[in-house]
Amino acid sequence: MIDRRQLLRTIGAAALAAPLISPRRAAAQAKDLRKLNVGVGGITFAYLPMLVAKAAGYFEEEGLDLTLVNANGGANALAAALGGSVDICGLVMSDIILASAKNQKLQAFAPLMSQYASDAVISTTAAKKVGITQDMPLKERMARLKGMTLAISSRGSGIDKLWRYLIGLGGLDPDKDVTLTVVKLDQMYPALISGQIDGFNTTAPSNNRAVAEGHAVWVARPSQGEVPGLENFLYTVLGAKPEYLAANPDIPRKLVSGLAKGAKLIHSDAAKAGAVMQSEFFAQTDARLVIDTVKDQATTVASPPTLTQAQFKQNVDFMLRFGHEVEKVSFDDAINAKWMGS
Repeated sequence: MIDRRQLLRTIGAAALAAPLISPRRAAAQAKDLRKLNVGVGGITFAYLPMLVAKAAGYFEEEGLDLTLVNANGGANALAAALGGSVDICGLVMSDIILASAKNQKLQAFAPLMSQYASDAVISTTAAKKVGITQDMPLKERMARLKGMTLAISSRGSGIDKLWRYLIGLGGLDPDKDVTLTVVKLDQMYPALISGQIDGFNTTAPSNNRAVAEGHAVWVARPSQGEVPGLENFLYTVLGAKPEYLAANPDIPRKLVSGLAKGAKLIHSDAAKAGAVMQSEFFAQTDARLVIDTVKDQATTVASPPTLTQAQFKQNVDFMLRFGHEVEKVSFDDAINAKWMGS
């Protein structure tokens, strides 16, 4: 039998173990929230405004109980949305265009990142060996990558395409002048540290971490608008099947409203945005690194949210550099912007 003193100690311990919930979040949880599953390729800064909005409780304020489902890769997130195991997925815009070309019906309806946010790094050792410096013109930096081993996530992936594009700017042949080797996303950082590869490009925070710790230097920064042809590039979006959007016309508006609040916080108080995001999604990562990375990547966040013909064309033009399968995809095939006028 538990005596009164033991019972009080048990209750006290339970109270201390209970999570702290803000008054705003408690009020939101008291509402009848609409459950929503969103598939993502990983918990990375490719989804920055959505992670901040989720961590800050902004989707709950819109009446949404949003659950992020880590599908471990964009292709898996796409398959999950097409198969109906998630309602919505977060993807790079090029994946949705490519899906449309294959007659896989999925439409982008909300922007996340309005700047190409996959930045390239090479090891400090490799940079010193070939004399790459930060004040060197981009084309010269790319030309000096000759002979290096660079990581890609898979053949034909966005990372693969970006390396090929960048290497071409330096007048090199990506199939002859460098070695593009497949490495899992979560293994790129340790592979660079161990010297197995000379460089990688990906979304934050692993590249920012490598630079902050002195293991790497920036070699190309599309996120900062320094790569010609990729300025103001619609990078990541939320997408869903057309029939889902038709049956749930309120969902895009609620999601975009929550995203807009997340973007506002990022632009007005990046330190606070980074702190709430670190607490919920990057608890094992140094808080200062997360906050500094949010500040670094703030300009990539879509604000105000737009899905335009010009953004679509820029994506298609980039993809046509690597094949012609997307040339017949139309704006209406790949994008649903009807909520903007409602």
